[in-house]
Amino acid sequence: MPTRLRQSRFYPLLLLIATGVALGFAPPFAKLAAAGGIPMIGFAFWQNLLGGLLLLLLAMLNGVRPPMSLRHLRYYAISGLITLALPSVMVFLAVAHIGAGLPSIVYAFPAMLTYIFALGLRMERLAWMRAGGIALGLIGILLILLPRSGPVDDATLPWMLLALTAPVSLAAGNIYRTRAWPQDAAPLALASGTLLGAAFWLLLGGAAFGAGHLPAGSIDADWVLVAAGLFAFLSFLPYFELQRVAGPVYLSQIGYVMAATSLGIGTFVFGERYGLITWLAVIVIVAGILLVNRRQIPAQ
Repeated sequence: MPTRLRQSRFYPLLLLIATGVALGFAPPFAKLAAAGGIPMIGFAFWQNLLGGLLLLLLAMLNGVRPPMSLRHLRYYAISGLITLALPSVMVFLAVAHIGAGLPSIVYAFPAMLTYIFALGLRMERLAWMRAGGIALGLIGILLILLPRSGPVDDATLPWMLLALTAPVSLAAGNIYRTRAWPQDAAPLALASGTLLGAAFWLLLGGAAFGAGHLPAGSIDADWVLVAAGLFAFLSFLPYFELQRVAGPVYLSQIGYVMAATSLGIGTFVFGERYGLITWLAVIVIVAGILLVNRRQIPAQ
């Protein structure tokens, strides 16, 4: 990365957009995989394994060897579990039953939860404007979850509630990665270790629940695994660099870009249609986002 770009005040924003857009393709890929008969745990496993191996290859080519001490392995395992394995399966299962767009809205909430966690751990100070943004975000999600008159009916409500557990795990991951960040490891090494750590947990989950998937060329949708792995690689190239330069609360805004990307793909690619209440809820959530993240990060 050119030094001039690194020193630019727009550097974190560029990293944020690049990361969020690439990650936003995951729910649509999951929908294609589910339609092709690929179990969601199996899909998530290959997504993280292929992405992690590509990052590991790039790290090795750049002379960056991921540390393998017990402390680093613990970091990869915990970070992979709560950052990727758990939340991705929760959202992908919802996507398989609801569609690509609506469950992706939950990605807008890790930023608010991360801020709340950071307040509790005294990593951030209370700002009333941000607190107001959190309240708006909660109003937005209630509009989405309101049965019968809202976009989520009684049949899909359980799947949407399952998806809503993902932001808690994502926010916990944002905080954990900052507090446990190994200072002797490069962002690229941590990224590859985290994806491979997630693949480890997903392999165990697939074996335990019989939900694994072995590509054999017999399923037409197997190409989605390669595409999802490539986008996981592209998204985590800037992911840990963004956390390093901007911190957990700023990084958590990638969820907003992810949600917008997935919702757009659901609308314009898959033809998913959302009513007035859904778009009103999105506007309310965006307003909350702007308030929560009004404070600028310090110049790098």
